[in-house]
Amino acid sequence: MPSHSAAERQALADALAEAGPGAPTLCTGWSTTDLAAHLVLREGRPQVRLADAIGPLKPWAARQKQAAADRPYSELITRIRNGPPRGSPFALPGVDDRANLLEHFVHCEDVRRAAPDWQPRRLPPDRQATFWKSLSGPLGKFALRKSDMPVSLQVPGGEPVALIKRPGPGVTVAGEPGELAMYLFGRKDHARVQLLGEDDAVARFRSLPLRA
Repeated sequence: MPSHSAAERQALADALAEAGPGAPTLCTGWSTTDLAAHLVLREGRPQVRLADAIGPLKPWAARQKQAAADRPYSELITRIRNGPPRGSPFALPGVDDRANLLEHFVHCEDVRRAAPDWQPRRLPPDRQATFWKSLSGPLGKFALRKSDMPVSLQVPGGEPVALIKRPGPGVTVAGEPGELAMYLFGRKDHARVQLLGEDDAVARFRSLPLRA
């Protein structure tokens, strides 16, 4: 049975294939082609991403990204579907599950939810539980690190879990774990969550920049 990350990888590849090259995504400024090229470079050539953060190397990194985007779209999807190449850090045992599960899920939804009339996928309960385990810990705290108010997360049937403890009125973000992931990864307008709290606190929280 494939791991949750492997299953989300295939869902992502399927979504990219169905949308086609050049289609919109929720990633600002990126089409499906740009997203596919990013994913291939992220796993196969992580040094390009590092070079992009170093001023003198930015032109080289830009050329590598363009070269990846110029590959046949079907080839990019095949590379994504086949997983990290041998020698990639992501091919080490356990790394794919830890580093890619939410990456694959969020980017799959970046493609799906950029289309009109999208609906949330029905995800296995154990996959949602795996999402929740990550979001209710250090990852969730990291995404909410810029909050100046108390913030809790809550899943259906569960109690709020306080991630950010501050004085004053707070906010609870409630929803299925996958929807919480979309919100905490900055896809606020495309996440089906409820923000619970005083009106002023909710309004302030809505303007908070989030990025897991």
